[in-house]
Amino acid sequence: MKKLFALFLLLFLITQNYSQPKPNSDARQFIENAEIMQVNKDWNIKAEFTTGLKEVLVFFPVEAIDLKSNKKIKALQVEMALAENYFKSSWIDLNEVEEFIVFIEQYVIPNLKDKTEKNQSTTYIFNSKEITFSFYIQKNSRRISIYLKDNGVTDYKHYFWTETQVGKIPELLTMLKQIK
Repeated sequence: MKKLFALFLLLFLITQNYSQPKPNSDARQFIENAEIMQVNKDWNIKAEFTTGLKEVLVFFPVEAIDLKSNKKIKALQVEMALAENYFKSSWIDLNEVEEFIVFIEQYVIPNLKDKTEKNQSTTYIFNSKEITFSFYIQKNSRRISIYLKDNGVTDYKHYFWTETQVGKIPELLTMLKQIK
């Protein structure tokens, strides 16, 4: 009876462990778990957003290689450089890139010129494991905001936003389609 209970408990724990959502991308887990790593960044294919404060957000494809096992993974890297020497990288897995493309095609691009009535606004939000992309419309103004996540927790203190670069969203879509 004790063996049966122990077996049941073990199966329960294994099931629970694998059914829990992973808070980080597969790419981050792959990079963090490798002892010796090579990361190839393709700067020829990128989408870059900047602010008047010289803050920068860049999307570009990467390939990470575990040099011990020779296993490889491809992903989209997002680098954010903000004022006060804040720098952070996050990754979007390729399966999430497909969802990001659909989000931009169906909800952002068709609404780039939309306006709202007085005292109204509309926000379109895309959540991946490591980033939140927000497209906000209020009256005649539009804004994109990108928040990065740590272990599934969104960092609301450090984020990138711009109103002047919203017109570059079609460039982001083109770049995303190139890496797919």
